[in-house]
Amino acid sequence: MHQSQEPRNAFYLLLLLASMLFVVTALAYGIVPVLEDKARAAGELPPPSPWRKALREDGGLWLLYEVAAMIVLGLASMGLDRYRRWRKDRATTQPPGPADQRSSG
Repeated sequence: MHQSQEPRNAFYLLLLLASMLFVVTALAYGIVPVLEDKARAAGELPPPSPWRKALREDGGLWLLYEVAAMIVLGLASMGLDRYRRWRKDRATTQPPGPADQRSSG
């Protein structure tokens, strides 16, 4: 029982990974400052962290880059799917060539 499957769309997998990275970054960008403020309100200073400092300074830029990557990968994924469908439709509806036609008589 052999089934002919289309090859997987690598752009779609990359789109999923970029989307997950965006969600994690967006949550960190929104939640980490709140947690720091709660720690300060409780009288504790959060330990210094280069990651949190970078998130505060460049987190918005990271989110823009990730949105741009999601747009590019989404368009690439849709384009590849459309190209594969066009190629498949063309292969099934292509008229016979001169070698395929037989002359009678």
